Amino acid sequence: MVGEVVGVDGVREVFEAQHVRLWRAIAVWSGSSEVADEAVAETFAQLVRRGDAVVDRAAWAWRSAFRIAAADLQRRRAEIRYEVGEIALPAVQSESTLDLMQALQHLTDQQRACVVICDLLGYTAEEAGPLLHTSSAAVRVQRLRARRRLRSLLEVKDV
Repeated sequence: MVGEVVGVDGVREVFEAQHVRLWRAIAVWSGSSEVADEAVAETFAQLVRRGDAVVDRAAWAWRSAFRIAAADLQRRRAEIRYEVGEIALPAVQSESTLDLMQALQHLTDQQRACVVICDLLGYTAEEAGPLLHTSSAAVRVQRLRARRRLRSLLEVKDV
């Protein structure tokens, strides 16, 4: 049938199960609720268009959302200024939380994604690997490096 969208029901299931966590991950990772809004919306729009051609829709959505957000940030890099107040996340009110969100911006994209997905959203390294299109071992290494960097950044802040 002309104009029929293939696989909408499967995409709807993934959307309902993943979109809130995915949006939060992208918002914290990018430092921008606007980037998260656009990346998640574009991800699911592309997923609807691709339909049944995507085998693991959840993993594809996570990888794509981070790629779309990264591309958006590159375009905005000259203009964007990280402002924690821009993110509308629940419980982002304590000074230590704000310090952590600012420190996250000093990590590499991969380190930040690993920390956000595993430490903030509760995924295991084995679950995060496919979402980030890498191995669970790489996720563990990046988390270790990120934690060391965060520790040094946050210790300097406390002095």
